[in-house]
Amino acid sequence: MGKYPILNARQLDRRLREIGCQFLRQKGSHKHYSNPFNPDRIITFPDHGGDIPKGIIADIIEDLGITREQFYDPEFP
Repeated sequence: MGKYPILNARQLDRRLREIGCQFLRQKGSHKHYSNPFNPDRIITFPDHGGDIPKGIIADIIEDLGITREQFYDPEFP
């Protein structure tokens, strides 16, 4: 396992809510969340079952405007 764990859709959903994102809507299998750090950006990810690809998680972290360490830190924010 690498330095940063792979998340499935349920774990990513929980982590986004812990950070302060709010569920906005779901269109098909894609979930849309508000972005508390950058209101101009909406966080979107697929809920197809299985693990979320590392690239999508990296894009979500970039859209949030936080570091990977902050994203994976259970004490943040």
